Amino acid sequence: MDNQEQECTSTRLLEKQHCPMIIRKSNILDFPIYVGIICDCNLNDLDSIMVNYLSQFKDNAVWSIQGIRQLTGGLSDCVKNYYEDIKPGSVEGIAVLFYVDKMIVSSLRGDFMNHDSCRREFYECLNLMTKL
Repeated sequence: MDNQEQECTSTRLLEKQHCPMIIRKSNILDFPIYVGIICDCNLNDLDSIMVNYLSQFKDNAVWSIQGIRQLTGGLSDCVKNYYEDIKPGSVEGIAVLFYVDKMIVSSLRGDFMNHDSCRREFYECLNLMTKL
């Protein structure tokens, strides 16, 4: 292949930067909330996004199973939309997990939903975090 053909065959996969997964924990609603994300963006403001979203539910949340499910999905949407507005296509996966009254509710999207290895890594890291 000549140089022109090689330039035409370049794909995003060849130029892709590998993004690490991070997990952040919050207790703003008096129970553990974990957010895992794989994203290209600067994540320094992730805590403030979580706190801003969850603080509106601190006093008036519906503490039912369905209410917790909706809150989990809503936080996932909020985080995804925030970072996708900054850099479209940057969010590879989001996992949100609430542990409320002996019940775990999780919302998985992207790589966490589609790839067993990502899902397993999230839950294994979460398991390690809770033992430290």
